[in-house]
Amino acid sequence: MFREVLFVLLVVNVLAEEHRVIHLDVGSLRGEKYWAADFYEFYGVPYATAPKGRDKFKAPLPVEPWEGIMDANVKHNLCEQVYLTDDEDDEIILDGVEDCLTMNLFVPAIANENNLVPVLVYIHSGAFSGGSGNMAKFNYLARHDVLVISFNYRLGFKGFACLGTEEIPGNAGLKDQLAALKFINKYISKFGGDPNKVTLAGFSVGASMAELLALSKASKGLIHKLILESGSALSPFTINRDPINSAKNLATSIGFKNTGKVEDLTEFLLNATAIDLAAASKNFFVKNSTFGLAPCIENVVKNSEAIVTESPLLTFHRSDYEKIPALTGFANMEGISRTIKFSEWSEMMNENFAEFLPGDLAFDSDKSRNDFINEIKKYYFKNEEVTHDTVQEYIDYFSDSMFKYAIMKSAKMHALKSTKPVYLYEFSYVGKLSFKHWFMDKIKGASHRDQTSYLLDFYDFTNSLADMDTRDRMTTMWTDFVKFDNPTAYESLLIDVKWPKYTNKEHNYLQIGNKLKVKKDLFENQYAFWDKIYDKFYWHPMPVEPKSLKGPEKTIVNEEEQKTDSENINQSVNEPTQKGANDDKNNSGSGTVKKSATEDIKQTASGNKKRVNEPTKKSGVDDKKTVSEEKKINEKETTQKNPAKEKTSK
Repeated sequence: MFREVLFVLLVVNVLAEEHRVIHLDVGSLRGEKYWAADFYEFYGVPYATAPKGRDKFKAPLPVEPWEGIMDANVKHNLCEQVYLTDDEDDEIILDGVEDCLTMNLFVPAIANENNLVPVLVYIHSGAFSGGSGNMAKFNYLARHDVLVISFNYRLGFKGFACLGTEEIPGNAGLKDQLAALKFINKYISKFGGDPNKVTLAGFSVGASMAELLALSKASKGLIHKLILESGSALSPFTINRDPINSAKNLATSIGFKNTGKVEDLTEFLLNATAIDLAAASKNFFVKNSTFGLAPCIENVVKNSEAIVTESPLLTFHRSDYEKIPALTGFANMEGISRTIKFSEWSEMMNENFAEFLPGDLAFDSDKSRNDFINEIKKYYFKNEEVTHDTVQEYIDYFSDSMFKYAIMKSAKMHALKSTKPVYLYEFSYVGKLSFKHWFMDKIKGASHRDQTSYLLDFYDFTNSLADMDTRDRMTTMWTDFVKFDNPTAYESLLIDVKWPKYTNKEHNYLQIGNKLKVKKDLFENQYAFWDKIYDKFYWHPMPVEPKSLKGPEKTIVNEEEQKTDSENINQSVNEPTQKGANDDKNNSGSGTVKKSATEDIKQTASGNKKRVNEPTKKSGVDDKKTVSEEKKINEKETTQKNPAKEKTSK
């Protein structure tokens, strides 16, 4: 009898260890222990309710309570989308559901309400029209005793249509993400996560939106660290500068008859079918390095909380956001991801290169635009045509223009505006989990967001020891940053270097290849090449105006007023110019290189020479910045209400 009772107790204990039940005020959840690790999986946990009918473009509603214990095991929930196919004549099939706002939680066994662990939240990629929180598994991160979360958000038209009207105010997908962060803040301690130690991470457009949220006042107190993988709020694809016309053009492809009235476009989208909306949203390859639909600068709309209210670059310049530690970087050949279109685009680039300029530039004349195109052809292609002999140059061009410049700009702004640590990396490792492309016989490099493939499990397989070493290094460094604010807090056989902070005096970065190497001056020459153009012709996105279907003016800050921080973030005033900080005049064909940081400070700071480029030793940079030149810069740089003269399009 005693043996039978002991056996029953043992079985009950084992079963109890295989599951964990979490009690929330909206209902209870049962998670299951992962078969090969000490963490529990909770799939398909509702965090909000997607609005329906005529409210389908609005902010999410609160999560609906449920009775009893919900088995959190729904692993294939995703928001409505269609898939990219090789043939335009392929049948379009809608996948996903409308009620898709769920999250997945990977909870370490050691985590409980009395032993809170740090939290790592990932925003998935998908060009704003695809992907899901289930597109990868997060077990390699969860095994490091951090609570990892992924989630779905609305995609395409439903997530990112932006007309600035009460029915379609814009940024519904971002509002889903904010709702997820609020749910985490309220309930994560019940799972054993620390609501005061939440790191927000993202890959590709997920990184862009993670940084947008980190810059937004709406997320105050919800985000405590930031990890960006191959994306930034400053990327050319992050903000839709013409959201009404984007919606009009895409709606036209599914039957909209343009009347010139926003009200008619609104009504059409409200009545369009889910499959039509999803099909029109799919724009993975647009020549100007955008994706069609994307987050917008929101107008103030009744009954709608705005997430993004101004250009992210202006938010940086104002220093008007919560300062948090950041880990950011890119792959060494991001542009490999664009080789899918090489055969088609190479010919088009030779015929009309202007179509391939980044969509966040606005030139003041055709001459300015054409002069810059000539500079690009000289700098990247040595004045040769784009052919199979210049595939590497094609890759370099898209790497720099679509990804690297914006990511470096973001890193420099974080370092300039905050005393919190910034860690910069370049990922160059190539293994079995890396992106497969047509030019692998002669091009070896890491493609767009390849680093994420060694952090997450995209249902691929490798038995390579080098791949597994890279994965171990990456997941250890990322989770050490989450836990300790330092990605190399502890050395090991695999991690034998200390990753130094990136500052605007010390341009340190970590090269992640077959081995880890500390280097300096990442992307300096290329950055200078692009920065002199963006200094003059950056198109600051403006709040959407739902007056008509006429496109917005392309506006930049007046050149005389643009005494921007970008003149200062590359060098320390009292030190020699860093390598590549202003490049040679060989790379400045239009002759528009700005004056030096020292000259600018003499004009704007009354001799206060050391402030811009050196981190403030007291608390000033973080909270109460007193630097006089920055005050003047920001007063001039951020006057959105008085945009400069009209600029002609590319």
